Amino acid sequence: MTRRSIRAAALALTVAAGLAPVAQAAGPVPFNAVLRFSETVSFTGAAPCFAIGMLSGSGQAIPIGRLTATSQDCINPLGLFDPNGPNAFAFVSGTGPQGLVFTAENGDRLFAVTAGTLMPRAGAPHALSGHFVIVGGTGRFRSAAGGGTLSGREDISAVTNGVGEVTLTGRLSF
Repeated sequence: MTRRSIRAAALALTVAAGLAPVAQAAGPVPFNAVLRFSETVSFTGAAPCFAIGMLSGSGQAIPIGRLTATSQDCINPLGLFDPNGPNAFAFVSGTGPQGLVFTAENGDRLFAVTAGTLMPRAGAPHALSGHFVIVGGTGRFRSAAGGGTLSGREDISAVTNGVGEVTLTGRLSF
């Protein structure tokens, strides 16, 4: 048997046994995620978080594939809060399981911290904009790092229940 045929046989056995190694990114690769989400907001009315947002969603991400996402956000009004008018808000997520958590189909998790604003628009859902920083994860994302920008929209007309879509674009190393 030649070296080439031995390698091919070893690879075939590894794949057949379901033990194929997970490809690791050598360096920063493009990261692009599109998530559709719903959010439940609980108002505290006090510092440090005027409201707490619990977000859950699903979507696609390059290079991860299909995924789900959860986040717990601290939300504060920008300026004085007007209970009768459109308001702008700042948000920041926690870290680890209390931050933005992407879960891949195989169960590996990617942790990120987000910060940004939710700005009212006349006759349209609020506009989301901000940044994210990737701060590790589990499984193949154990040493993940990276970050980028986020943008999207959220309809908060139901006040305590929002729905929207967000796009995260940046770089990822893992």
